[in-house]
Amino acid sequence: MVVALLLTASVIPAQAQRRVVHYLPKYEQEPYHFGFLLAFNEMMYTIKTVDDFQNKEHDAYSWPVVQWPTNQFTQSDTRCIYVYNLETQQTPGFTVGIIGSKRLGRYFDLRFIPSLSFSERRLDYTLLLKGNDGNKVPYQFTKSIGTTFVEFPLNIKYRSKRYNNIGAYVFGGVNPKLDLASQKDNKEVDPQGNEFINNLVTKRFDFAGELGAGFDFYNQWFKMGIEIKMSYGMLDIVKNEAFIYTAPIDQLRNKLFQVSMLIE
Repeated sequence: MVVALLLTASVIPAQAQRRVVHYLPKYEQEPYHFGFLLAFNEMMYTIKTVDDFQNKEHDAYSWPVVQWPTNQFTQSDTRCIYVYNLETQQTPGFTVGIIGSKRLGRYFDLRFIPSLSFSERRLDYTLLLKGNDGNKVPYQFTKSIGTTFVEFPLNIKYRSKRYNNIGAYVFGGVNPKLDLASQKDNKEVDPQGNEFINNLVTKRFDFAGELGAGFDFYNQWFKMGIEIKMSYGMLDIVKNEAFIYTAPIDQLRNKLFQVSMLIE
């Protein structure tokens, strides 16, 4: 009885293995593939601050955005401002794109995925407001920067050997991109009648390096991929047009994390 059970247990997996249907068996031999991409993204900044920026004094009137804590003192008796801390926080966004893939070899593909990405970055500022009496009062506010990227990622994909209807891959490449929202007009007028730019203004063009990995799943009609990637901007994108926001910033670079679903 025991021998029979052991023989049955060994035969059933073997039969199940033989019954696996290999979908799209010649998929990798085709020279071109096309499809689309839907993705969830989180955009953020990599910030390099100015040396010793916490000890640099700024004129109170160069920060008209501040809502002065009148229970402590008003703008008229505020002597100077210190930027105590600056942090970036990410918010969720989404990406849509069109996939064009060319076979380069047995395990290599060249992919071009023109995409449109929407998201928002936020910068959290912590200020110290110093009055004529020398007292310092902390004040915090957040600046939101809307982003709409037109992206042109070009990367090399290296595929593993396919196991039944599943394959793994890694990829790397470059991504030139344009921020359509970077030149948005953000000029305002403060109570004293002075015009100022009430936003962090960034350069429109950026160039990023990308790395990622994923899995391909084959069925009888199409191939679906799930992948993650990180994208790191190589260019300093800050523009010193809004001193009130760029004073503590030496360099500012884009960074992105993305989870994608690909249908080809």
